[in-house]
Amino acid sequence: MDRNIRSRIAIATCCGTWQQIAEEYNVAIELDHYCQAENMDGEKGVKVEKVIRKSLETYDAMILHAPFNELFPAAIDPKARQLAMDRFQQAAKLAMGYGIKKMVVHSGYVPFVYFKEWQVPRSIEFWTEFMDDKPADFEIAIENVLDDEPYMLADIAKGAADPRIGVCYDCGHANIVGNVSQDEWLETLAPYLKHLHIHNNDGTMDYHRGFTEGTLDIERLLDGVIEKCAPDTTVTAELLAGKESFQWLAEKGYL
Repeated sequence: MDRNIRSRIAIATCCGTWQQIAEEYNVAIELDHYCQAENMDGEKGVKVEKVIRKSLETYDAMILHAPFNELFPAAIDPKARQLAMDRFQQAAKLAMGYGIKKMVVHSGYVPFVYFKEWQVPRSIEFWTEFMDDKPADFEIAIENVLDDEPYMLADIAKGAADPRIGVCYDCGHANIVGNVSQDEWLETLAPYLKHLHIHNNDGTMDYHRGFTEGTLDIERLLDGVIEKCAPDTTVTAELLAGKESFQWLAEKGYL
């Protein structure tokens, strides 16, 4: 098995040393500047865009992370749903303006607020509408956050029946709230996986720690993605501090 995934791995810009890692290991970046929607607006939005365009003179942006606070694609209130649609449309326009063709979006699932029987069809409806006017080469990857199992995301991707709509598996989130094994998550999502967020934790908090600093087997996960998922499945190291993890990736033959 060829483990080299350098051409499809990125470092998230939430990492304090992302510039150094991108340069030293020659990897792309995932733009996290718009995780907070206010960074898309007004004077602040202008300043953020200047920072991003300056970065893109040096670094290759593989993916953009859309905003997620208070955004619920399956919202019951039509105005809440419209807010989510407006913000995601705004983020997609920015992504395409930067030449980025893949965007991560949160599923917006909230236990005890949205029943899964509601979440799946409403999400299919929302993302189908969202992608209706997007180019053929623009993709979204719907990320698990409070999702306690992978089957709902798989049903959304399958039900949408649009090859541009897939899944982002965040192993750290699943390790906190999930009730099935890491292997089951990957096995279930593999046919729909477009992107992977990797970081580690002890199963209690979303620490975004290094790959060897927690209860997840990152090596087994990466090998599983290489073996079971499409060869264009991308990966982001979503770490707060990443130097040691990239040294580990190099030692294991992933870079």
